[in-house]
Amino acid sequence: RSDIFSFGCILFEAATGHKPFEGQDLLDSLHKIVHAPTPQIKDINANAPHELQRIVRRCLAKDPEERYQTIKDVALELKEVRQTMSGAGDIDTVGPTSGSTETPGRQTSAQSPGPTSSAEYLVSQSKSHKRRAAIALAALVIAATTLASFFYFKPNRRPALTEQDTILIADFDNKTGEDIFDGTLKQGLAVQLEQSPFWNLFPDTRVRETLKLMNRSPNEQVTTEIGREVCQRQGLKALIAGSIAPLGSHYVLTLTAINSASGDVIAREQIEAEGREQVLKALSQAAIRLREKLGESLNSIQKFAAPKEVTTSSLEALKAYSQGQVLRNSGKEREAIRYLKRAVEIDPNFALAYGVLTFSYMNTSQDELAQQSAEKAYALRDQLSERERLTILDGYYGFVTGEIEKKIETGELRTQLYPRNAGPLMNLSFSYLQIGQFEKAVPEASEALRLAPKSTIAYGQLGAAFTGLNRFAEAREIFERGLQQNPDLTNFHGRLYQLSFVGGDNAGMQQQLDWAKGKPDEYVALDWQTGAAAFAGEWRRAESLSRRSIDDALRSDAKQVAAEYLAEAALRGAVFDQCTRSKAAAMQALALNPPRLLGVRPMLALALCGEASKAQQPLDALVTGYPKDTRINGIWAPTIRAAIQLERGKAQAAVELLEGAKRYEAAAQFWPQYLRGQAYLKLGRGAEAAVEFQKILDHRGHSPLSVLYPLADLGLARAAAMSGDATKARQAYQDFFALWKDADADLPVLIKAKKEYEKLK
Repeated sequence: RSDIFSFGCILFEAATGHKPFEGQDLLDSLHKIVHAPTPQIKDINANAPHELQRIVRRCLAKDPEERYQTIKDVALELKEVRQTMSGAGDIDTVGPTSGSTETPGRQTSAQSPGPTSSAEYLVSQSKSHKRRAAIALAALVIAATTLASFFYFKPNRRPALTEQDTILIADFDNKTGEDIFDGTLKQGLAVQLEQSPFWNLFPDTRVRETLKLMNRSPNEQVTTEIGREVCQRQGLKALIAGSIAPLGSHYVLTLTAINSASGDVIAREQIEAEGREQVLKALSQAAIRLREKLGESLNSIQKFAAPKEVTTSSLEALKAYSQGQVLRNSGKEREAIRYLKRAVEIDPNFALAYGVLTFSYMNTSQDELAQQSAEKAYALRDQLSERERLTILDGYYGFVTGEIEKKIETGELRTQLYPRNAGPLMNLSFSYLQIGQFEKAVPEASEALRLAPKSTIAYGQLGAAFTGLNRFAEAREIFERGLQQNPDLTNFHGRLYQLSFVGGDNAGMQQQLDWAKGKPDEYVALDWQTGAAAFAGEWRRAESLSRRSIDDALRSDAKQVAAEYLAEAALRGAVFDQCTRSKAAAMQALALNPPRLLGVRPMLALALCGEASKAQQPLDALVTGYPKDTRINGIWAPTIRAAIQLERGKAQAAVELLEGAKRYEAAAQFWPQYLRGQAYLKLGRGAEAAVEFQKILDHRGHSPLSVLYPLADLGLARAAAMSGDATKARQAYQDFFALWKDADADLPVLIKAKKEYEKLK
C-alpha cells in the first residue's frame, strides 16, 4: 500500500505536471506528506476527469487502510476511466466525462486534435498496448517503491522512542581538554530536548540518588557505561551520550542514542563546529536532527524548537548557569544564586537564567529580588522556546503583577503541552492553593507526585490541599511520606503539629516540638505553640511565646519571618481587644518592610483597632503599585476597607465591600467570613450571620490554628440568640467555652461571652 501511495504521487504529477506534496526543502515535503491535506488535481488541471481525481485521492489516503489493497485494483479503475473516455468518442484531450455537457464552442479531437497529456497517454496506451502498459506500470511501481522508502516509509516507520519513554542524558565526553565544556554541553542539550513535549528526561536529582544506591559518589561523572546501569536500575529505555573532540581549530560534536538494555546504537548525529563560538549553534542543530531520528514529529520539532544560541550565545554564561543548576538540584539554593547571577552578568540577555533566578530568590524569601529578576526575564521572553517562555510568564504573573488567574491560564497551557513533566503541574497546583481552590490542587499535585515520586514540593502541595479540604488523615499520611524523602523539612513538621492539634493529639504535637529542639530555626516551633495558645484563648502565654519567636528570628537575621510573626501578633491583639499591643506590633511589622502580602495583615490589624488613616494610606499605595494583583485586590483590599467601615459603624457598607472577597475567601484565613458575620450581627440579621460563622466551623482546614475558629462558635451563639433559637445558642456558647476552657479569665471577650450566656439561661 506504500507502493500504491507512491504510484498515486506519480499519477498526480502525470496529470498536472506538479508533485503533490512539494515543499521548500526535504523537511517541508516530509511534513506535508504526513500532515497536509491531499491536493486536488482539478485545482491545477480543470479538465481532468472526476474519476481520475477519485483514484488519485484514494491512492494518496493518509491511512493505509483507506487505500486500494492491491495495484491490480488501481489498474482496473484506470481501465474503467479509459473506457469511459473512449465511450465519449475516443477524446484525445482530457475533457468532460460521459454524460456531461460540453462547453459551447469547444471542439472535440475529431475537429481539432489537442495536446496529449501524460495521464491520457498512460490511459490510452493501456488500451492498445496492454503488455507495454503492464511493463510501464511495473516500472512505475518500482520507481514508486524507491520514492516511498525515502518519502513515506522513513517518517512513518515505528519510531525509535515514543512519548512514553524516559531517557537519561549522560555527561559529555570532553576530549578537548577545555573545561569550559564540562557540564555546559549537557545542560545545553537538556534545554534543547526539554523544549519539546515529546521528551521526558530523567532528572539529575534522581540520577544522583541512583548513584548512591550503586555505592558510587553522587557527584561521579555519568559515563555511557554508568548511564546504562542507571537506566537498567530505573527501567529507562535509552540514554543519550554526547562527546566533543577537537579537529584542528574546529570541533566535532557527536550525539548517540543508545538502547540501555542491549547497548545498541538507536541513532547517531554528528556535526562540525568551525570554532568555539559556533559550538552551541552546532549542538542545537544536532539536537534537532536527533529529535527527528528518534521519532519526534516534524510538526512538533517545528513548533517546539528555539536555537540554543538565542537563549545564550556565551559558553561561559551557560557554564555558570549549569553550575547553578547543579547546586539547586542538590538543595543548595543560596549557593546556586551566586552562579546564576554570574551567568546574567556575563550575558545580560540570558532570559532563562533570569527565570531560574526568580524561583531561587523566591525559595530563599528574597521576594523583592525575585520580582526584579522576573521583570528582566519577562522583557526577554520572545527570545525563548515555548516552554521557557511559559515558565517565565508563570514567574512574571506570580511575582510581578500577581495575576493568579493568568498564572493559572499559563499553568494549564503548560500542563497540556508538557503533560509528563512534574514542574508545570506543581506550579499549577501552587496557583490553585494561593486562591483557596483546594479541590483543583489535588489532581495536579497527585499527578506531579506520580511523575516525580520523590518530590517534596509535590508532597507539600498535596498535603496542603488535603488539609484545606478537611481531609486530615490523608494530609497526615502525605506529610509523613514526604518526611521519608527528607526528614529535615521544617514546614512538614509544622503541618504535622497543626494536624495533631486538630486531632487533640498532644503526644504528636510534642513529637514535632522535640524534633525542632536545637535546630537553627527553632523559633518556628515557638510560633507553632503561639498559634495553639492563642486558639485556646491563652493570651498571655501566646504573647510570651510570640515575643521569643520574633526575637529569635531577628537574631537569626530572618527579618521576613519576624515580620510575619509580628503581623500575626497584631491581628491576635485586635481580636482579643488588646489594641495597644496590636498597633505596636503592626507598626513594627511595617517598619521591617515585609513583602506585599504580609504587609496587608498589619493594615487589617490597624483597621480593626480604629486606626483607619494608618491602614488606608499604605493600602492605597499597595493597590496603586499592584493594580492587577489577585490577592491584594480580590481578598485583602475589600477586607481591610470593610473593617474600616465596620469600625465606623457602617455595617451595610462593610457587607457590600466584602462581596468583592467572596470568590477567593477560602484563601483568606476566615477574615472575610468573620467580618461579614460581625456586620450582619450589627444589622440585626441573625440568620445571615449564622451562615457566615458556620462557613468557618465547616472549613477548619483553611486555617487550622486560627483564633477565628473558636470565635466563630461565639458568633454563631449570638446569631442564634438573635434569631430566637435559644437551644442552638446555648450549644454554641458551650462549644466556645469548651475550646476556651484554659483561656485567660480576664479577657474582655470571654467576660462578655459569659455574661451573655448567663442572661440566655
